[in-house]
Amino acid sequence: MTASSGNIESSQPSAGEPGESLGAAVTFATTEHFTLQTARSTTVTEASSRALGFLAVLSSSLIALAFIGQMSELGTAFYVFALVLLPALSFIGLVTFQRLAQITSEDIAYAQRIARLREFYVDVAPRLEPYLTIVRGAAAAQRLRDASAHPGGWQLFLTLTGMVALVNSVIVGAAGAIMIDAITDDSLAPSVAVGVPAGILALLLHIAYLRRSQSAVDGETHDEFAVVAPPSVPLKPRTDGPVG
Repeated sequence: MTASSGNIESSQPSAGEPGESLGAAVTFATTEHFTLQTARSTTVTEASSRALGFLAVLSSSLIALAFIGQMSELGTAFYVFALVLLPALSFIGLVTFQRLAQITSEDIAYAQRIARLREFYVDVAPRLEPYLTIVRGAAAAQRLRDASAHPGGWQLFLTLTGMVALVNSVIVGAAGAIMIDAITDDSLAPSVAVGVPAGILALLLHIAYLRRSQSAVDGETHDEFAVVAPPSVPLKPRTDGPVG
């Protein structure tokens, strides 16, 4: 088996020849490539479903809160319901945000592993390099360092994770404002003075967590259960005698 003219050509190698091992390696690599691409598709599906689920819960909860406020004329029942509901929504938003951050890290790790396989394809068939967009060597290492150290600020808000972070921060600020409003008896200034900083602080904490999680992505150890091979367990000989 040779890698001439950018194609892998079979030359009927005998058992044990290097070409036979290379053919098996290519087969394994393409299978792994397909598996990783499927895993990336799964992360996109899970991220979309989790974000949509959070927004659906939020929408129905706000409708219920509006009904309670109308029926109670923004009385005690409204404040009790809001101060029970909004912290619960904030918790749901927090765990949704954290899972989306994990999914983002998983997607980046899968993409790095796929890029490594693409480099293998180019090594096997060098004439494929003009047709595959791939950065190799020192330039690749420098780009990865820059991307890990400085994830884009505005770009974070263009993702599902950033959107959930913003919405959840608004919920936190609203909960703080309503709590102060209940304590100070319909005083607007203290509510704004507490709610706005609380929301901004929550947003900054969300973004800091997201930046840290993206900077810590490591394709080698991200999913240890998937990349660490456990020791094989030797088969125990049967001790039972022949039947009959």
